[in-house]
Amino acid sequence: MGEKVVTGLLCFFSVICYGIAMTIPPPFVQTPLGAAFWPKIILGIIFVASAVHLAKLFFRKAEVETQLAEEAKEARKREEEETGEREDPALFFFGILLSLIYIISLKWIGFTVATPIFSAVFLYGTGYRKKIMLVFVSICTAGIFLFLFVKLTFIPLPRGYGIFRSISYLIY
Repeated sequence: MGEKVVTGLLCFFSVICYGIAMTIPPPFVQTPLGAAFWPKIILGIIFVASAVHLAKLFFRKAEVETQLAEEAKEARKREEEETGEREDPALFFFGILLSLIYIISLKWIGFTVATPIFSAVFLYGTGYRKKIMLVFVSICTAGIFLFLFVKLTFIPLPRGYGIFRSISYLIY
């Protein structure tokens, strides 16, 4: 029942947000894609995927639902035994707190500086300890996102203030 409610809310939320995306004014700078192009595409995909999933949930029988829930519990228990990893609520809240700090800091230090720092701290906090690979993965993550957003989809990313803006201009 809970999965149906969450999927239905996601479907409803995507329709509401699509309506809001329809009101996005055109950008001042001429770009190949309008300002509302990507939000509408993503929200359309979310709506279609959640509507299909919701339809599957409504047509699924109760016995199948119970069997799937038991199989998921068993698979989870088996995975915990094999890997030795357990769910850690502290790690979950660490991820949420770090993500909030990242979102807030984007305005002041910019995407180019904030993303590698966030990636490195997140990887280190979740247990990754190989320092050279940690730095490499963090810088590559920022580089890939810069390429995808700035060069391919023409979405401007926050540059930050002061020296952080200068660093962002130096890189892209």
